[in-house]
Amino acid sequence: MANMRQIAKQAGVGIATVSRYINNTGYVSEEVKAKIEKVIEEVHYRPNELARAIFKRNSKIIGLLVPNISNPYFNEMALIIEEYASNLGFSIFLCNTNDDPKKERAYINVLQGHRVAGIITVRSQCKEEYTSQDIPVVSFESHISEKVITVATDNYTGGKIAFEHLYESGCRKFVHVKGPDFSEAINARSLGFIESAREKNLSIDIIKFETDFQRKMLEANIKILEDIEKFDGIFVFNDIAAATVIRYFQQKNIQIPEQVQVIGFDNSYIGEFLYPSLTTIEQSVSEVGKTMVKVLIKMIKGEAIKQRNIMIQPKLIKRETTVGINV
Repeated sequence: MANMRQIAKQAGVGIATVSRYINNTGYVSEEVKAKIEKVIEEVHYRPNELARAIFKRNSKIIGLLVPNISNPYFNEMALIIEEYASNLGFSIFLCNTNDDPKKERAYINVLQGHRVAGIITVRSQCKEEYTSQDIPVVSFESHISEKVITVATDNYTGGKIAFEHLYESGCRKFVHVKGPDFSEAINARSLGFIESAREKNLSIDIIKFETDFQRKMLEANIKILEDIEKFDGIFVFNDIAAATVIRYFQQKNIQIPEQVQVIGFDNSYIGEFLYPSLTTIEQSVSEVGKTMVKVLIKMIKGEAIKQRNIMIQPKLIKRETTVGINV
């Protein structure tokens, strides 16, 4: 692979001149530019972006840490962030943490080594590592510290909307499929749903899932409830878990929404492909993804961000797994 020394030799100029041209750090005459450009094209030279980042102490790379890209919501989020960041001149370094603090710490070290310009972390499991960072960090769902800006959906309100819709749809016997306790967002959804039920003097049965993206584990969790037929309304903490619940009902020949109504959370693309299609609470993945990139790039540029906690409002997406109307 060609390097700057070879380019300088073929162009008949000094290596410092080639460096100024490639890094745009000083004057190079138009005649010399043309010579350098011709050689670069001939030898197919590509700058070493990592080396340039280390030399300049900056890069155009954003580290993105997600729990698992197999979750449809995080999959779609990563695509939106990558496309939006790319349009603004940044590349994405994607890391799957699997909600494993050890793995997340290792990735943080890798990102530091690559001199990334900033980090977007989703549902962080090792918050203390970010407080000592000297680069901008934006967090989705997890409140890390006042130093780190948080972008999150109003999950508590989302849980309330889920209950209100099921209640208005005629449901009175509720079960809530709750996700992992370590997730602030999932806990807030649950609280909104449960407190709304209490206001109506109704109780909520709870099934707890220990994961939110591994289908086999989700199926194992749902099978602990053998008397599922007694419920007429179910709020599931996310769409992929809701898809597992719907499949389980279908295996037991329970009709949806005639016998039981189901509502999920996220509005990931999987909901539209289910049959019946899934009613869900939307946390706009497009708004979330673009907001995080906008905020992070402002921080990278040294702009002050006054709002430390940015809240995205949820809304009901009515489909076929419930009989009610939009509330």
